[in-house]
Amino acid sequence: MALGIILTLLIVALGLFTVGVAVSFLLKPTEVKLGFIRPLSIATTYASIVGVVTGLAVTLTQISWELKPGAGLGNTALFLGGISEALVPAIIGFSLLTIAWVAVSLGMRKHI
Repeated sequence: MALGIILTLLIVALGLFTVGVAVSFLLKPTEVKLGFIRPLSIATTYASIVGVVTGLAVTLTQISWELKPGAGLGNTALFLGGISEALVPAIIGFSLLTIAWVAVSLGMRKHI
């Protein structure tokens, strides 16, 4: 659980930094800023994927520890709850990337 929180905070920080650079590009477009946004976006994407995969791994490990014969509904509820929590990093990361790239696209319009 602590690992998920740490990864999510990392994704939020990285995503907000990417958004900040994108807004800076929107206000004053330069090739250097655009070149910096691309690897930041890739890093945020990969961090989001790592967050989801880590959440799924933790969920499956927890289920394997608590697996009880004949307790199908309890295991199913734990599995579904874990999957929904595992998707949070992707939702945050990709939402911030969407905001960043909207700002970049508006900046490109000013730049062209």
